[in-house]
Amino acid sequence: MTRNFCLISLLSVSCYGLLSPQAAALNQDSERQITLQETQKDSQNNVAPQSASTPTAATSSSKMTIYKVIGKDGVVTYTDKPQRNAEPLAFDGKTQNVVTAPKVSPLPSPKPVAPKPNYRVVIKSPAPEATIRNNLGEITISAAQPGAQKAPIYRLIFDDAPLVSNSSGVFKLSGIHRGAHTYKVELTNNTGKTLASSPVQTLYLHQASALINN
Repeated sequence: MTRNFCLISLLSVSCYGLLSPQAAALNQDSERQITLQETQKDSQNNVAPQSASTPTAATSSSKMTIYKVIGKDGVVTYTDKPQRNAEPLAFDGKTQNVVTAPKVSPLPSPKPVAPKPNYRVVIKSPAPEATIRNNLGEITISAAQPGAQKAPIYRLIFDDAPLVSNSSGVFKLSGIHRGAHTYKVELTNNTGKTLASSPVQTLYLHQASALINN
């Protein structure tokens, strides 16, 4: 605007004749000032966009690049170093990994374990180390269960071999030879599994000799 005003002034002066040397010098100084002002304005206009772009540069610098690498064996790895055949992945510098833990169901309460049955069997007669006198070799062995748990079957083990089984616990034997004999009574279930056993006892069977009678 100032420059146009000076040009109009010059044109007006030219209408009255040639400019004097002082007028020409004044006009040159005015033109230099105008040019300097316009240059300063242009400089200010150029600086403003640069300052406005500074936050953008700061924002872009906050981002980081992670590279996804798939190995020959198919294993996927991530690194911040560029590699061949790597896929770049851009992340914000404020990105945080949040993992939600799965809900864990409470374990069921263990079922109460039923106590094991406590079977017991004792021999009522004869007494340990008993001496029995019977020429016919007849012996009666009696057993019982003193505990609350009752097994269905008694089994007599005589001279280390199963001899007879029943549900009463009373065993009447005959034809037993004289001498020492070991025995015990076991409790079993219906399949023959041993549930309990008495201690092993010994009895002595005496018989009169036939020579004495003669």
